[in-house]
Amino acid sequence: MAITAEFRNTTVAVVSQYPLLGTLDLAPSTGDTIEVLLDRPSAEALLSTLALFLLHDDDAVQVPPDLGDFSL
Repeated sequence: MAITAEFRNTTVAVVSQYPLLGTLDLAPSTGDTIEVLLDRPSAEALLSTLALFLLHDDDAVQVPPDLGDFSL
């Protein structure tokens, strides 16, 4: 049985917990749906890429340099 959730009208389904596998449905402006298959490594890579993207936001809160060696 799949576990589903919606994020901004996008469905995320966990199809297996062991190993962790799921799908993410993207709804582009064309009206079609793109299904992205996810496993743990690809989900972690997606999160890392999104975090790097967010670092380009000039309005984002800046991380103080005294927090040690913090890297994404």
